[in-house]
Amino acid sequence: MTTAAVFDPAAARHRPDPHPMLRRMREQRPVYPHTNPGTGRVCWYITRYADVQAALRHPDLGRQVDRLPPDLAAVHRRAIGDPLAMLRRNVFHLDPPDHTRIRRLLAPAFSARSAAEIDRHVRAVVDELVTAMARETGPVDVITALALPLPVLVVAELLGFPLDDRDLLRRWSDEITRGEDPRRVHLAGVEFTAHLWRAIATHGDRGLLASLVRAQREGVLSRAELVGGVFQLLLAGDETSVNLIGNAVLELLRHPAQLARLRAEPDLIDSAIEEVIRFNGPVGHTGLLYAMADLEIGGVPIPRGDAVVPVLLAANRDPAVFADPDVLDIGRRPNRHLGFGHGAHFCLGAAPARSQARAAVGALVHRFPAMRLAVEPGELRWTRELFLHGVRDLPVLLGPERGGSR
Repeated sequence: MTTAAVFDPAAARHRPDPHPMLRRMREQRPVYPHTNPGTGRVCWYITRYADVQAALRHPDLGRQVDRLPPDLAAVHRRAIGDPLAMLRRNVFHLDPPDHTRIRRLLAPAFSARSAAEIDRHVRAVVDELVTAMARETGPVDVITALALPLPVLVVAELLGFPLDDRDLLRRWSDEITRGEDPRRVHLAGVEFTAHLWRAIATHGDRGLLASLVRAQREGVLSRAELVGGVFQLLLAGDETSVNLIGNAVLELLRHPAQLARLRAEPDLIDSAIEEVIRFNGPVGHTGLLYAMADLEIGGVPIPRGDAVVPVLLAANRDPAVFADPDVLDIGRRPNRHLGFGHGAHFCLGAAPARSQARAAVGALVHRFPAMRLAVEPGELRWTRELFLHGVRDLPVLLGPERGGSR
């Protein structure tokens, strides 16, 4: 069977377990060109660890499609069809110097001092949510009850949003990150933008939001960059945390020996979360990188204007770097995974995502020793695209088994 026949990045059948496909890619064509038959856009999928790392550091690979000549940029714009284009002026989609300028404004919120405060708030929110889960007698969806509300509540506190907004923010977050109708996604983006300006008028003197508003008034930050930055932190970035929590709980339940080990050695929680990020992480691949010049990755020439897709899931199971890469080992040392990217675009929200996953998974493991899946793993629904990789729902039973059956 040819590589072209086994690698189809749009195939839904690969979503629950893309790893066999990615292993074949890494072994047969580690730098693989996929041409979209509808738009003609060429995307090069990179699957070896060393090549992914090199791509993420390459000076001629960038995020801003508007840096390309108009004719080359047009191919990508036709393919993207982004219903949230008005919110994309943020560090995820920008290159230096704009990326550097905006990231510098956000950095204080992720300092060591801020991280300690975030940790305290995360633990309090997790305790509230898990206590509510404990009252349920039937199946509980870990995603709906814990993973989805947690990051919105945490980041809203960081920004200075009133917690009265939690239901609105959760609805917009779910619609924007998980919605399948572009019109509804766009409407959610428009509603969020309008709400943000109302929040600034009444709460613009609190938290990180106050710093961003001040930067915008001083001309350091544009209006679009202010909206885009808050959107990235509050709504777009939370899916990483949602997927990480869901994937971590699922993998521990699918690997009972590792779950038992974590219960016996709770200090392994940090290592366990890092291993889940490596083994079946929340982000399948980075955002598109555009070749601003003719270049070479892994010995393969890539023409200017083509897109490059570093596949983090594939890199993190490369046997050239990780011993027994298809084995989940919560005590793995060292663990130099690329699950949150690498280089200038290393995930800004990596620390909060780790904090939330540690607290959420640790609380579930500690409080519910009989926790188990309420459905067969094959019945779980997964995200539509490889970019955001996680279960959409994760029903579990928390109490003791009755009659020896699930």
